[in-house]
Amino acid sequence: MMMQGTAIVIDDDPDIADVFSELLSLQGIEILGIGYNGVDAINLFSQKSPSIVFMDVHMPKLNGIEALKRIKKESPESTVVMVTGDLSSDLVTTLEDIGANTIIHKPFNMDKILNVLREIQKSNKMVTQI
Repeated sequence: MMMQGTAIVIDDDPDIADVFSELLSLQGIEILGIGYNGVDAINLFSQKSPSIVFMDVHMPKLNGIEALKRIKKESPESTVVMVTGDLSSDLVTTLEDIGANTIIHKPFNMDKILNVLREIQKSNKMVTQI
């Protein structure tokens, strides 16, 4: 199954950002940019207008929660997938309230990412299967 779509990947760990980008690329998703903090996320989102944002929650300069708020304010229909190692229900509730479309818990693997892409594809057609 190959997909089409564009994404930016934001994680303060460059290794995780690279692996995530590679996994998405293998599925046919075009990576428009990689960032390492919330400021990068907002700038890349504004410049590139990706169909999906994959973003870590805990990052320097500006955390993922604040970046998510700003992205959703700028573009309420945008698809944002949050990635976190924090499993607390408070965090999940906060992210959902702000507008996160999906939350992926670390550690992630190819199956988790494929499932998320399928769900996004079903729900809003920002990612199309080819």
